[in-house]
Amino acid sequence: MRVRAARLLIVIGLTACDNVQWGGADLVIVPPPPHVSDDGPIEERTGVERLPEGPVLYHVRVQGGSAALVPIAEIAGDSLRPIRAASDWAEFGERFIAEHLREGSEFTLYRNGARAGTFVVQSAGLPAAADCAPIPVASGVLELTAAAAAYPEFLAMARVHAPPAGYEPPIPLAPDQRARIMAPILAEQIIRARGAMLPNDWQRATAQIHPFPTEPGGQPGIAATFLVGDSLGIGLDDQGQSTFFVALPSGTGYDTVYVRFADYPSAGKSAPRVVDFFDWNRDGQAGLILEVYGTTGSWYEAVGPANGRWGNVFTSRCSQPAAASQQDAAGPVSSPTPTPAEAAPPAAPGPTPQTSIPDAVDTANDGESPAPAAPVQSGDSISTP
Repeated sequence: MRVRAARLLIVIGLTACDNVQWGGADLVIVPPPPHVSDDGPIEERTGVERLPEGPVLYHVRVQGGSAALVPIAEIAGDSLRPIRAASDWAEFGERFIAEHLREGSEFTLYRNGARAGTFVVQSAGLPAAADCAPIPVASGVLELTAAAAAYPEFLAMARVHAPPAGYEPPIPLAPDQRARIMAPILAEQIIRARGAMLPNDWQRATAQIHPFPTEPGGQPGIAATFLVGDSLGIGLDDQGQSTFFVALPSGTGYDTVYVRFADYPSAGKSAPRVVDFFDWNRDGQAGLILEVYGTTGSWYEAVGPANGRWGNVFTSRCSQPAAASQQDAAGPVSSPTPTPAEAAPPAAPGPTPQTSIPDAVDTANDGESPAPAAPVQSGDSISTP
């Protein structure tokens, strides 16, 4: 038997044919598949658009009796990754909808770090027109908790990926008097340091003051947007300016930890607002999800703590303007407390720090007063009066 088996192996090994007959049975020799390198993204190796592999964070808007759900980013470990097709948006959109937005799919809603209800998909598709690139959008119905019924927007995740509720006790739902007093003072310092326009009316310039948690049981931080010659929304023109900053509580005041200033004539319109805070990597520190308005559309960004400093950690914008808005993330620097005013007096002369390079002054704004540059860095520390 051993000799016969050896002879059989020799015959099979020497034959040049792929099909071998023996004892009434057909044996087929199948060569191994060619080696495929693991380097490079899936779409480059297979020609198939890559779908998100991790949980997806969504933005839900309530409009009348309906609601729309829009993808913001894929949560990839500690990072946020844009939802983008490599080339074929139609194929990507169809596959994304089939995988993530099927009819009847359920999503958990969040507001201020707490669960706020459920979104159920009724239909989904690609928008007919988009400022940058078409992103799949789903429409559906909401089931809200009583506490969340008055909110016009939420963050959301698929129910299978949804983390538990977040922050206890809940932070204030509106900025307190301390935040309302300090936010314009910090904004004036930031604007002065850039030699830009001070608002004639600080109340009108205050587009948003949004509190968010910093640590359990601690005082909330604030994120604020101030606008000159503009309002929060898509469109208008490129003749205004925006100031956005994040400030954390420090003693009796606040330290600014992140500043984003945009002079529209040189950088294009870029007006951020906070959608909500969210701990996307579940490390106990909340980051901020922003919607940023331009002249023809809007996009999403995220700012949060990374490697001990606050910074921009994500953008879904698919193209950047010729001149980017100025962003700073310097450490706190003590400075005297100014008083917001419609027409500020000249600041004391002094050298402008390298971290705070003044941008071009917009002289075309309607009745706004220019303020001279002051030697103030982006991380200012101010105490409550």
